[in-house]
Amino acid sequence: MHPSSRHRPWLGLAAASLMAILVAGCGKGDGAGGGAGSRQSLPPVKVIAFDEAAATLEGIANGTVVGTVVQHPFRYGYRSVETLHALQEGRTDVIPESTFINIPARVVLADDSRPEFAGAEVVPVAAFREEVESLLAGGGPPPATSGPEYTFITNGVADFWTIGKAGAEQAAADLGVNVTVIMPASITDQTRKIEDALTRGTAGIAISPINPANQGEVLAKAAAATNLITHDSDAPDSPRKLYIGMDNYEAGMLCGKLVRDALPEGGKVMVFIGRLDQDNSQRRRQGCIDGILGREPDPSRRDDPGAELTSDDGRYVILGTMTDQFDRAKAKANAEDALLRHPDVAAMVGLFEYNPPLILEALERAGRLAGPVTK
Repeated sequence: MHPSSRHRPWLGLAAASLMAILVAGCGKGDGAGGGAGSRQSLPPVKVIAFDEAAATLEGIANGTVVGTVVQHPFRYGYRSVETLHALQEGRTDVIPESTFINIPARVVLADDSRPEFAGAEVVPVAAFREEVESLLAGGGPPPATSGPEYTFITNGVADFWTIGKAGAEQAAADLGVNVTVIMPASITDQTRKIEDALTRGTAGIAISPINPANQGEVLAKAAAATNLITHDSDAPDSPRKLYIGMDNYEAGMLCGKLVRDALPEGGKVMVFIGRLDQDNSQRRRQGCIDGILGREPDPSRRDDPGAELTSDDGRYVILGTMTDQFDRAKAKANAEDALLRHPDVAAMVGLFEYNPPLILEALERAGRLAGPVTK
């Protein structure tokens, strides 16, 4: 203690009190907007989702997630095996003139107060959870048969593809055929799995290509050797026979509509997605952006992922698009980084299944999560 402080004890008390306040403030700070006081001054961030991760559905039920646009992976798996088997039997009438079998997207909301949303079917979250549980309650892989063997290849590992696998296996059981489901970890792994399937011998391959522009050679090789179709994400320039999935641009527009409804006065939005190499990723992201900004639809448009985009009326600002290459740790870090760099962000959109749950974790840690609905 400085000698003069002995004659002024109030200085020591004041210093001690100030230090206690500083320590308490630092202890409560979490790196996202400073200490507890600054966190509480920032409003909750709206979360708009894609696909049906368990945490996303729970978020819709308790009010921390606005809603989600869902595909139908079970039907992707089922229709893929069913179509490959028809082609193997010579039934080319299963190929539509458009070479596109459309399985439309749906919207999952908290209740059934809106039976239709922007032209899409709305499913209440409770009913949708029951549906998913029912689809996953099948008997597992069917027993091997003497029928043909088909190969169903996904574009990664995710709960979404667990549902797709169940659909492929159910079709195999119903048709008395065999199916091998492969979930590759990367584009290199996916390409190698295609080569392996061709070497082993397969009556048909259904694939969700990770990067069709860079996989042209192996896709052409597969198409020359067997029946090749795409599902979930297309490779329109390849010699595949048809694509089974949804219109990802239109589905992205549904996400954009959810954002506008959640932010009627406008606001700043950050978009998160696994990667932009895939055809479905590019179209889904662009549809979402165009929907948020209120643009005239144009599926061929491609905005720079790093560009900040503003609607014509100035109400909506898209801060950018952050990718993670299917790296969950990176995906969560992206959400945390966005909160640090843009504390005024009003909404976060997760366009791959695992993005919304990781966004929710980041928001909870930062004290920016919307409060659960009181039941």
